[in-house]
Amino acid sequence: MIRRILKILGVALLILVAVVMFRTVTFKSKQLDIAATPAPGYTADALEHFRGSIKFKTISSTDPSLVDTSAFMEFHRYLKNSYPLIHEKLSLKTIANFSLLYKWEGSDVSLAPYVLMAHQDVVPIEEASRNLWTVDPFEGVVRDELVWGRGACDDKINLIAIMESVEKLLKEGFQPKRTIYLAFGHDEETGGTGAKAIAAELKSQNVTADLVLDEGGIITLDKVPGMTKPTALIGTSEKGYLSLELKVEKNGGHSSMPERETALDILAKALVVLRENPFPADFTPSTEGFIQHVGPELPFVQKMAFANIWLLKPMVINIYESSPGGNALVRTTAVPTIFHAGVKDNVVPTTVSAVVNFRLLPGDGSEKVNKRVKEIINDERVTVKDLGSFFSEPTAVSPEDGPGYKLVDEVVHKTFPNIVTTPFMMIGGTDSRHMDGISKNIIKFSPMTDPIGFHGIDERVSLKSYSETLWFFETLLRQNN
Repeated sequence: MIRRILKILGVALLILVAVVMFRTVTFKSKQLDIAATPAPGYTADALEHFRGSIKFKTISSTDPSLVDTSAFMEFHRYLKNSYPLIHEKLSLKTIANFSLLYKWEGSDVSLAPYVLMAHQDVVPIEEASRNLWTVDPFEGVVRDELVWGRGACDDKINLIAIMESVEKLLKEGFQPKRTIYLAFGHDEETGGTGAKAIAAELKSQNVTADLVLDEGGIITLDKVPGMTKPTALIGTSEKGYLSLELKVEKNGGHSSMPERETALDILAKALVVLRENPFPADFTPSTEGFIQHVGPELPFVQKMAFANIWLLKPMVINIYESSPGGNALVRTTAVPTIFHAGVKDNVVPTTVSAVVNFRLLPGDGSEKVNKRVKEIINDERVTVKDLGSFFSEPTAVSPEDGPGYKLVDEVVHKTFPNIVTTPFMMIGGTDSRHMDGISKNIIKFSPMTDPIGFHGIDERVSLKSYSETLWFFETLLRQNN
């Protein structure tokens, strides 16, 4: 009997190995077979316009009194002076005071339009870190084949590249077949009220777009383990954003006579329990798309794992969980970011609170997360309140077989030699999340390679990336014909 069981197990193992190997060798590439034309370079004016854009301190803030509105007005004048044909040939509407919506009328009004997005605003420079910058953050310095400065890669490179491409095509007498909208919000970094207003304006005009393209995933040379080719991370969805306040009220008193459990003890335990019980991990459709597109291009062992997710999913998820970035791709994350407690070292606080920030996986809506947090903490003394000041649900997933992804995929292959393209889930937020009523084909992609310093010190992007970004947008617009 034992021998028979072992024989059956051996046969089953052989069948399993055969299935795994078959699925691996038949795991075929999804990459388009297109010959790329490398970027031809940039003009001196194009570089000067990019450098000049960085000099405007278009810093957004949640406090309107701290926003230098004159910087935005001056930036608008700069765009008008730098791109005279755009301002002559395209219609322009200023929305929500500082957001810009250009319309380039197409020759065939029966075709659904495209919306190209970027944002004007940048995050501030922390005064404590200013002396750590290698260059003045608002001078647009070119050094070591890099363009340095706040906004260089987030997001003035895209805004200027779009404007440069449109201006160049206008000089050639080019007219697109389908209408093109250029949508430049002014406060993406603080919630995107400008983008919301632009979306409302487009909706009032009954605009339904075949493509909304905003900032997002990048091209990376080294951020996909095992990949030896440049990889274009084309965002097809993004996580939601939610902050909850956890609050405890309990009589305090003198620190010389503390009770066995204080309000701060209760809150600390709640936070520990919350962190020790993470939300379940799973693959979203965008991550499944990543596996299907990247997997066939990987070395054999990694290819085998991705080809056999049906069998090896727990192992692959465990690998994702081993790094902060990977973990963020497979689950809703929760992390305390702000504490409020105490006024004096010898007084036990009566009221304590903490803010916990969540990035929501598609499928984990805010209501579901709120409910689960209360279940995990399981302590009625801890109140859970939605702060609501900055909030977004996870976005829908744009389909890989939709016109938006297909177009961007094709243009990337046309402009970047020897590249791998893949769907990707954004773990950060973009203005495009407000466009769900305008299009089901919302793509989040910035055609630059491994920029440095997003929101940090010495933000910079290579001149090569600027050249390629210009070429990408020009190719995309020409594709319209």
